[in-house]
Amino acid sequence: MLVMTGAGASTDSGIPDYRSPSGRYVKNHTRPIFFQEFLANAEFRRRYWARGYLGWPQMLKAKPNSTHYALQNLLEQGHISSLITQNVDHLHHAAGTPEDRIVELHGTLHEVSCLSCHHTTSRFDFQQRLDDLNQAWKAYQQEIVASGGEPKTNPDGDVELPSTVSYDTFKIPPCDVCGNHMMKPRVVFFGENIESHVKEKAARLVEECESMLVIGSSLATFSAFRLVKRVKELGKPVGVLNMGPTRSDALIDWKIELNSSMVLEEVLRQRFPNK
Repeated sequence: MLVMTGAGASTDSGIPDYRSPSGRYVKNHTRPIFFQEFLANAEFRRRYWARGYLGWPQMLKAKPNSTHYALQNLLEQGHISSLITQNVDHLHHAAGTPEDRIVELHGTLHEVSCLSCHHTTSRFDFQQRLDDLNQAWKAYQQEIVASGGEPKTNPDGDVELPSTVSYDTFKIPPCDVCGNHMMKPRVVFFGENIESHVKEKAARLVEECESMLVIGSSLATFSAFRLVKRVKELGKPVGVLNMGPTRSDALIDWKIELNSSMVLEEVLRQRFPNK
C-alpha cells in the first residue's frame, strides 16, 4: 500500500494546516505564497525571509506524533510500500522513515536553494548566516521567546506578524557560490512546478502500488489530487483518513473522518497486540 500524507498528519505536532475550519486560510483569511510574487518582488522576499527566520526555531521544536511513528512502524513491517508527503516539515524523517522510502512532493524547509545557479545549502547553515546579518532581528526573536509570546507559525514555516512591522532592514545572504541574492527554501510555492525527478518518482510509486491511503489531506492541490486520480484510473482502491471533505470524495472507495493518530494507534494495537 502506498500512503500519501498532508498537513493534517502534522497538526498533532503543533503545525497547523491551511484548509480545515481552524486552519490558517479559514481562520486568519490568509493566502499562500505565490512563486511569481516571490520572484518579482524584493520586498516580498524580505518579508518572507524575515518571517521564516523567526519561524524556523519553532518549526524545529515540532516533534513527530503518533501518525508519523505508526506509519514508520507499518512501513518497517512491510504493510506500507512507500510514503509520499505534501508536508515540508521533515517529521517523517525524524520518525525514522528512510530517505529512499519517502517522496517529499512539495519539497522541504530543511534546504535552501539559489534560483540562479541552483546550489543547495542546509537551512541550518543559512539560518546562521541570517543570524549574522540581522542582529536586530535576532534580538527581536530573543525578546519574543523571553516574553513567552511566540507568534503563530504557518505550515510553510513563516510566522504571523502585525501588519505594522517593517521588513526594510532585513538582509538576505547571497548564494555562497554565485553571489546572487535570489535564495529560496526548497519548497514548492503556489504556481511553481514540482521538480521533474520528484514528479517522476511519485508517478512511479503510483504505477507500482496495489492500493493507496491518503492521510490528513483535502487534496486541494492538483499535484496531490492527480496521483489519487491516476490510482483510480488504474483500477486500484483508494481510502482516505481525513477530517473534513476532500477533492477526491466522489472517486474514493472508503473514508474515515477521525483523527489520524487515534486511528493509527488503534490499527497498531489490533495488528500487533503484544507490542
